[in-house]
Amino acid sequence: MAEELHPLETITSLLLIRHGHTQATELGLLYSDPTLPITEKGAEQASLAAQWATRFNAEVLVRGTALRVEQSAVPLAELTGLTPQVVQGFEEWQVGKWEGRTYLDIKKNDPEEYKAWSEDPINNAPPGGESIDDLTVRIGTSLQKLLANPELAGKKIAMVTHSGIIRSVILHALDIPVINFWRVAVPTGSISRIDFSKNFATLHYCGVKPEA
Repeated sequence: MAEELHPLETITSLLLIRHGHTQATELGLLYSDPTLPITEKGAEQASLAAQWATRFNAEVLVRGTALRVEQSAVPLAELTGLTPQVVQGFEEWQVGKWEGRTYLDIKKNDPEEYKAWSEDPINNAPPGGESIDDLTVRIGTSLQKLLANPELAGKKIAMVTHSGIIRSVILHALDIPVINFWRVAVPTGSISRIDFSKNFATLHYCGVKPEA
C-alpha cells in the first residue's frame, strides 16, 4: 500500500461561545468581577447561541467560573443533555483597580495612570491587574493543558467563556502577534470555532452572532 501523503490526524474541535449581555457591557465598563449576572437580553442571546450551537454536536461542554458564564451555559446544557464541566484558568482579563470604570472616566480622573497604560496597552497593566500580554500567556497555558487532556483528544468541545479568552485562544491558534488582540471582534452571545491537531489549527469562523 502506498504511503499516505497526509496521514489522518486527531482533530479536537473547540466551539467558543461568549457569555450573554451584561449591564456592565451596556455601560461600557471594564470588569472582571465574577459575580455579575447576565441581563434578560443576555439570556436571550445565550438561548439563541445554544440553538445555533446544537449543529456542532458537542460531546463535551465546559465553562469558566464566573456567574455570567455559568448562566449562559444553561440553555446549551438543556438542549444537549451535557453537564457543564467547570475549568480553571479561563478567567477574564483582570482589570484591578479599574474594575467598574470606563476608559473615559479613567482618562479624565486619573490621567497619569491612563497615560502610562495607553502608551503600551499590551504590555502595561491596569493598577493591580494584568497586562494583555500576561492574559494571553495565562490563557495559552490553560489552552495547552486543555488540549493535552487525553480524555478530550479528538472530541467536539463547546466552551462558554469570555471575550478576552476567545481573543487569546484565536491569537495562539493562528500564531498572531499579541499586538493584534484588540482587532478581534467578539460580541456578547457570539460563537467562534477552531479545530486543533498536533501540527496545525484552523479557524472556521469568528464572532458569529446568531439571529432570532
